[in-house]
Amino acid sequence: MLTNNHISGALALAPLREQVLKRAEPGSRVVVNLSGVQKLSGLDAAALLRLVIEGKEKGIEVRFSGLSAEARQAFTGLDASLLEHAATPTESLSPIEEVGEQTLDLLATARRLLEMIGEITYWFFIAPWHGKGVKWERTGEQIVKIGLDGVPIVSFLSFLIGAVLALNAASQLRQFGASIYIANLVGVSMTREMAPLLTAIIAAGRSGSAITAELGTMVVSEEIDAMRTMALSPGRFLLLPRVLALLCAVPCLTVLSNLAGIFGGYWVGVIVLGLGSRNYLQQTSQALLISDLVTGMVKSTMFALLIGLVSCYRGFYVHGGAEGVGTNTTASVVTSIVLCILADAVFTTIFFYFD
Repeated sequence: MLTNNHISGALALAPLREQVLKRAEPGSRVVVNLSGVQKLSGLDAAALLRLVIEGKEKGIEVRFSGLSAEARQAFTGLDASLLEHAATPTESLSPIEEVGEQTLDLLATARRLLEMIGEITYWFFIAPWHGKGVKWERTGEQIVKIGLDGVPIVSFLSFLIGAVLALNAASQLRQFGASIYIANLVGVSMTREMAPLLTAIIAAGRSGSAITAELGTMVVSEEIDAMRTMALSPGRFLLLPRVLALLCAVPCLTVLSNLAGIFGGYWVGVIVLGLGSRNYLQQTSQALLISDLVTGMVKSTMFALLIGLVSCYRGFYVHGGAEGVGTNTTASVVTSIVLCILADAVFTTIFFYFD
């Protein structure tokens, strides 16, 4: 039985496969000596990993020796699962088996999500009593990224939305001589619906995607594993600061969106339609109630929590290297927006029956 086979000299992949896979017997161990190879390209490294996989399929253990430091770097970041044969037949599942597999995947996702929520809850509510407080400096950095840096885009888009609402309302209301009620429509629409939802969509697309990409990159580069090795909790240093930052920044941005949207309606009503500044402001103040503001802030807080959990979860459970980071980032934005709209519909229905 062949137990040791040394191949020296420059790398020649076709002859190498011929010697390793066709001459070795199943159950043997082959050691490929690459001491004469100073540098490997990414394709060479991928071909060598394919050699290991093909040998494993035939019952041959393939190992490499004599790799230089430069040659070892070529293997960094390669995912062996990507090198498997594309033509490998896959077992077809029956419809019942597919439903069962999807159910198990859903349960596994729910379990991981609950574990992440439990970790965040522990570090926020329990750990401070044991002398391990929240990392407020990291939270502050995230608040600046999410909140302060998002002020221009939120203000600009909210102003335009308020102006568009006013123009659309004017085309209908002035037929009945009720143009002044544009102030009511813009004020109530912005505070109850448009400002929280618009801010959430911007936060999901701008900040949620950044959180997912950042955490996903850390997972792929094994930085999170290194943190655990050094007894540093990712929940305390990475997850909690980002969720807290969203919970602080998104409601504040919603207040700013309210003001910018109402000002957009004011600009159209006063400058374009000539309704009069005092009349418009008075009508707005009479139309708005405390319940309108509370409704919008409750929605905004829930949206922030959903965006934080989804973006952190998607980033924390990335698989498949750089491609997985991109896939999960896209999924994070889509999932966050869909969940925010669903939550908005639920809260709107609840508040409708309570009013």
